[in-house]
Amino acid sequence: MRKNWDQRARYLRAHLGEGTTRFSRHLLFPIGITSLVLYFELGIIAKSGPLPIDTRVALWFKAHRTPTELHWAQIISALTTPIIIFSVMVLLLLFLNYWTRSWYLRDYVPLALMVTAAVISTISKPFFGRIRPEPGLSTLYDFEPSYPSSHAIMIAAAGSAFILMAGRHQYISLNLMGFATIFVAIVRLTLGLHWFTDLIGSALLTFGLLVIFYSIDDWLSERESSNL
Repeated sequence: MRKNWDQRARYLRAHLGEGTTRFSRHLLFPIGITSLVLYFELGIIAKSGPLPIDTRVALWFKAHRTPTELHWAQIISALTTPIIIFSVMVLLLLFLNYWTRSWYLRDYVPLALMVTAAVISTISKPFFGRIRPEPGLSTLYDFEPSYPSSHAIMIAAAGSAFILMAGRHQYISLNLMGFATIFVAIVRLTLGLHWFTDLIGSALLTFGLLVIFYSIDDWLSERESSNL
């Protein structure tokens, strides 16, 4: 039985990795670090209050949202609560590793990405302490600081985890992740719960983590291949 599971694991890894274009980690890692630095710098700027573009975007969404849009936005926002997305993804990743009986260190990179994104997001909110849009712009009350958007980060991190697992289907996963993240970002702006730059910061953070962990995944792949 164990032999069959090992064969299944090797087959999945060989099949998913077939035809995949690997970018140089020596190029991606510095790009990821730069993205994280920009995320931190934007957070420092955001601490002083909303930027002009934040106010313009918030006023536009306030003027154009309808009761029906607000109703569906509330439902979608509830379904994409960060703790729900995080819990489902962690359980899914652990189950996939258990099902394939694959104990390579590389198989836990997507899980490490999810945990890192959750930790940084949780720490960043009280660290930057940015106030949320005032009641005139917001439709719901949320006591947590605004920067960054945990909803957008968890959706993007989940998509990033799938990208790392997708092998030759990475570009499809990337497009789906981009669509889902933008959709959730629009939902949060419709509810008036975030400033526009909160979502820009969330994108910078997730992009930085994706390329950094992609580089780590590439390095582990080479290391494990050399040991075969």
